[in-house]
Amino acid sequence: MKTVLNRSSDFSQIRAYPRKSAAALVLFVIAISVLAIHVYRFLPFIADDALISLRYSQRLLAGQGLTWNPGERVEGYSNLLWVLGCAALGLTGMDLITAARVLGFAGITAAIGAVAYAHRPQSFKTVLPILLVLLFLPLAAPIAVWAIGGMEQPLVAGLLAWAIVLWYRALETKSNVQGPTSNVRTGASESSRLWLAGFLLALLCVTRLDGALFTMVAVAVLLILGKANRMAWRQAVTLAALPVLFTLLQIAFRRAYYGEWVPNTALVKFTPSLKHALDGWTYIRAGAFPLLPLIAVAGAAVVISFVKKFKRAQMFLLTAMLVAWTAYIITIGGDIFPAWRHFVPLIVTLVLMAAIGADWIASHARRVHLYVSSAVLIVLLSIFIVLQARDSENRRAISERWEWDGRSVGMLLKQAFGKHDALMAIDPAGCLPYWSELRSVDMLGLNDYYLPRHPPPGVGQGAIGHELGDGQYVLNRQPDLVIFLLPTGNDRGYFLSGRQMQEDPRFFREYTLVRFQTPEKIVSRIWVRRYSERIGIRALNDQITVPAFLLNGADPTAYLNAAGELVVSASRTTPARITSLAVPAGRWRIQLEDQAAPMRVRVFSYAATTTNDTRSEADRMLLDASMPAVLELPQGGAITIEVFPETDGAVEVKQLQLTRIKE
Repeated sequence: MKTVLNRSSDFSQIRAYPRKSAAALVLFVIAISVLAIHVYRFLPFIADDALISLRYSQRLLAGQGLTWNPGERVEGYSNLLWVLGCAALGLTGMDLITAARVLGFAGITAAIGAVAYAHRPQSFKTVLPILLVLLFLPLAAPIAVWAIGGMEQPLVAGLLAWAIVLWYRALETKSNVQGPTSNVRTGASESSRLWLAGFLLALLCVTRLDGALFTMVAVAVLLILGKANRMAWRQAVTLAALPVLFTLLQIAFRRAYYGEWVPNTALVKFTPSLKHALDGWTYIRAGAFPLLPLIAVAGAAVVISFVKKFKRAQMFLLTAMLVAWTAYIITIGGDIFPAWRHFVPLIVTLVLMAAIGADWIASHARRVHLYVSSAVLIVLLSIFIVLQARDSENRRAISERWEWDGRSVGMLLKQAFGKHDALMAIDPAGCLPYWSELRSVDMLGLNDYYLPRHPPPGVGQGAIGHELGDGQYVLNRQPDLVIFLLPTGNDRGYFLSGRQMQEDPRFFREYTLVRFQTPEKIVSRIWVRRYSERIGIRALNDQITVPAFLLNGADPTAYLNAAGELVVSASRTTPARITSLAVPAGRWRIQLEDQAAPMRVRVFSYAATTTNDTRSEADRMLLDASMPAVLELPQGGAITIEVFPETDGAVEVKQLQLTRIKE
């Protein structure tokens, strides 16, 4: 009789399976549709650090290895699997930013699929509470933002969600609940699920360095629930084997390829201190506020699970994951990016917790309680949507578009200086190096070997990831271009390297501020090394050549003309001017390259123009003539030269040339 009943029960489950699968598919399709609509609101947001990872993908595709600069091996990324995944899609010809967004959307889609799979409704009649809980995931702004933000959090979400879901059945076996007295053996299907969950956790370890935390929590939960019996240890070893192997392989690769045991990212960003812990607590507290409705639903689910003895092992696992990741965020000091990036794993975990409560309501509650619960969920979900929309950090993902200014500036720098192999020193280490493809000194140290290994005093007291700097080191690298703060540049250094550089007398002696305007009318203020061997003033073989963009004494704007050449515009009221030009004694012919209109040149004694000299302009002037003109300079020295058209209107000036006239 018992056998007959068991077979009847099995038969009913088989008949119910198609209904559950169809209901789960409906949940999945609705949630993905909501995600697609929500994502559209934040386009075209892209994080600057995402472009750091994509620079490594870019150079890998170009056959230059996982490097930041030619000839330098520095591991400035902490998301190896993400970098490789973007590069793999790039092999198809896909734009790398598009590739990152495809991977991101796929990762969130996978997380949604895991929740829908694990909590398939028994029928369409019970689908509403589970659907409402599931919708918290795509309607969370951090989920939507980082689905297209270009960083690896969506991949973390997908891998974590499926690792947990595949692990559920092993948690519910009697061996884990009853301890060593149980004789129930884990079947082949449970073992294979553990191996698969372990494989996903292994990929998670390679996706982010801190992904190993989830494996450690998983192993601890297995041992606690199994009371450390033989079965529990066997399951723990099965689960941890691949994560440990993958982690060791990555360490071996790092040691062989970069010569280091830890990456730069750990040295730059992991600086625990009381100040950073307080910052992390503030981050958690502020980020939790717009999630309060979801937290309330997850909290109610915890009560249901433990009071009703419903999937308690699963809830214990999720609670442990939630607490561990929260503690980790506090330890590292939170984050600086919009839309609560580090909350993505927490949101996935909270939704999985809430889904357990919804599952109980759908399968055990009376119909009237089902309707009341659904009504409460609708109210909470509505409040959740309002809080997400009003949160300032979520809105920042809509307003922050300076990375795209970086595209405009970077493309100009690539066209103007790419063929000269110019070296940049930059604060925005993502957008400018990615789009310009120029060699770069990362003044915040993430992609620089020296700075993380020579930290300044007081590390741990500043903004996370923005504490390092050494102005003397950067100046010694002799960068041709220096960009402070944002791609649009800044007159003054903002972070430590920039401030220290401008405290050094060499900086203002060697560098001049130039305004560059892109074809999209974005203006960037960039410090240029005047006598750079690659792009600056050249004095060779009795000839001095001054690029147009260094004729900036009257603060004109350099731009690309129709031929793709950097030029400045000169007029009678705003001449093209260079000050403090060192010229040896002799007779010099002054002319402009490709002069198309009648031009005039005036030359002044630089010393006179920079002191309280009361002499008349005529006394200070060394030359005032039509171009080309000859300058007599018996003693040599520093002079000021300005050129302008002899007629009304403005003309393009390409390059100023001084050629010594030999006797």
